[in-house]
Amino acid sequence: MTAHRRLAVALPLAGPMLACMLAACQPTPTVPVAPAPPSPERMEFITQFRNIDTAGKGMITLDQAKAHYTEVFRRLDINRDGVLTVTEVQPLMPIMAARSAAELVARLDRNGDNKLTLAEFLVVNTWLFRLSKDPASLSRQEVEHGFAETSGPGKEPSLFGN
Repeated sequence: MTAHRRLAVALPLAGPMLACMLAACQPTPTVPVAPAPPSPERMEFITQFRNIDTAGKGMITLDQAKAHYTEVFRRLDINRDGVLTVTEVQPLMPIMAARSAAELVARLDRNGDNKLTLAEFLVVNTWLFRLSKDPASLSRQEVEHGFAETSGPGKEPSLFGN
């Protein structure tokens, strides 16, 4: 069989083979994958951010957070004695990865009197702003999707570093 004759026989088969080869090279359509829901730890940060960002601007400042948490402290201080007890902190639960109000008070109480002063309570600003690259402002993007480089890879930060 001559080369010309072999080509004449193979050519009709080449078209479908070429079509199959080209089809295999085409990208397969991708089905959009929904992002994983935020972890419970991340949801704590998102919830607190939303509580402070009442204007919905997507950005809060440290001063706004301090004003917000000062107001929270004032509302929780039912007897107006300037300190929060375990009972007064109970409405915050669950918050900041604490399993109980007693645990939260114990972790924040710097002078060991089993009560929280406003200064001790405002540590929550430090907890929230751990997510920020800028110590004076925090964006919704940072809270929802990323953490500051200083927090390092791995687990998301919590108030207690656990």
